[in-house]
Amino acid sequence: MRVGLPFLLIAVALYFAFGPRMSDIDVSARLSPRAFALCAAFPIGFYDGLFGPGAGSFFMIAIVALAGLGALRAVARTKLLNLASNIASLLVFLAAGTIVWTAGLAMAAGAFVGARLGSALALKHGVGLVRPLLVVVALALALRLMLDSSHPVGAALAAMLGAPS
Repeated sequence: MRVGLPFLLIAVALYFAFGPRMSDIDVSARLSPRAFALCAAFPIGFYDGLFGPGAGSFFMIAIVALAGLGALRAVARTKLLNLASNIASLLVFLAAGTIVWTAGLAMAAGAFVGARLGSALALKHGVGLVRPLLVVVALALALRLMLDSSHPVGAALAAMLGAPS
């Protein structure tokens, strides 16, 4: 998963950069709410709780493409789905007794502040801001993951530069 995820994030960025234009207008859903939950929300939520990077972008694509919501409503739903998957993963890790509370609370606070700021910006500036931000965040996250020494690209760069991996 660690090796392929950066490439998937690059594909997400390319989709948002060059794919069909998002709008704030809802269209007819391609899946029923139940089918959406089973085919999109559950797998993305599972991924989000287990690993996480890019889950918001994956939710956004699924909501716009499959549920038919406009971009602003999709952003709001993305926040709710991220919250639900985070609560579910918290319960699983709590049951297993493997929570690092200080790190978890710091991440929760950051996620809350980021969600509030992002939602406010999306409401103020609309889809014209959402699309480029999704592209930039997906590419930045992909780059960050690829440059990690545990990724083959990062390890190769470290070897070329003579740094220990």
